[in-house]
Amino acid sequence: QHTAHSTQHTAHSTQHTAHSTNSLNDLKLLSVIIPAYNVEKFLLKCVESVVNQTYQNIEIVIVNNGSTDTTPQICDELKAKYNNRIFKIINLNPNQGINWARRAGFEAASGDYVTTIDSDDYIDLSAYEKAIKVLEESNLDMVQFGYYDVTTDGKILGEHKLRPVKFENTRDSFKNFASIIIDHLTLLWDKVYKRELFENLEWPKVSYTEDYCTDVQLFAKAGKFMSIEDIFYYHTRNPDSVCNSKVLNKQRIEDLITGANFVYSFTEKAMPEFLPEILYYSYYSAYNNFTNIANTFYNYNIDNDHKLIRQCYSIMNRDHKRMKQELKAQGRELYIDNSSFTRKQQIIIWLIAHCPNLYKNYLKLRLKIHALTGI
Repeated sequence: QHTAHSTQHTAHSTQHTAHSTNSLNDLKLLSVIIPAYNVEKFLLKCVESVVNQTYQNIEIVIVNNGSTDTTPQICDELKAKYNNRIFKIINLNPNQGINWARRAGFEAASGDYVTTIDSDDYIDLSAYEKAIKVLEESNLDMVQFGYYDVTTDGKILGEHKLRPVKFENTRDSFKNFASIIIDHLTLLWDKVYKRELFENLEWPKVSYTEDYCTDVQLFAKAGKFMSIEDIFYYHTRNPDSVCNSKVLNKQRIEDLITGANFVYSFTEKAMPEFLPEILYYSYYSAYNNFTNIANTFYNYNIDNDHKLIRQCYSIMNRDHKRMKQELKAQGRELYIDNSSFTRKQQIIIWLIAHCPNLYKNYLKLRLKIHALTGI
């Protein structure tokens, strides 16, 4: 099926035509933001998937984020090659992180609609025409579509197809966002937005959880939101990219903590009714960070940073306590299916927080058992 799909996509790519029902002057401008950092192997394919869209009134804004490879030269070559297109190149030096790169791109964008695409990804050639058609016909603030996970050579690893839903007001849109984040990644590049949603946003300087920090603000502003079944986006599982890196370092954990705290504070002010769901997500994220830190440090003999472990432990306790208080005050249960930590998870939390050496010995024993039994 994957091969058949790839062939179908290739065929579609060669058959694209200009927008069939409207002249260029009738189409509202779409700004496509492309943050780029050391992507010399991928940038051309990404940009050409945007240039060759069936929706033709597109402004391309590439933000070169302090690249040290040939990305800057490729940006210049692309601008010269497609000199008939609206093409903007922004150079940030040194690297400002992906969130500030996107901020620079959105600030420079002049379109009625905006979207973003990561520079090692690409998109179906009819994506923006179809998405904007839905957006305009239903008078939406933003529309969301599905995506494929693909290898760097284009093999499809999996698909993320959305259930088609529509929300007519900000409360219901945000409730949907808060209710599904525990099971679904929150992303920026799987949507097309009205430009005004991006006015007066806050942009924490983080390279992880950056989509979460931005999306929470967008869902708090979007009066009408719709997700559709179509799968348009090809998300490359590039092991060298920031979001796909398996390296767990201090900066990554600090960004995750900063992001969780930002969303917690924002929701408390903007959408307090849904604070329990946001706290629940933060609570489980802190647990994952908590165990990941310990496992990374103990398994690979990295100097243990007890400050980070204590910080994650403190966040877990804070969020769980506040979540219970908020639910009691509102007289309701969580809007999501949840379960408390298992007995095993509770023991692990206690061991990491209070007896790290004992937990380290537990990990060593688990590794030995796994080596002998595969369990």
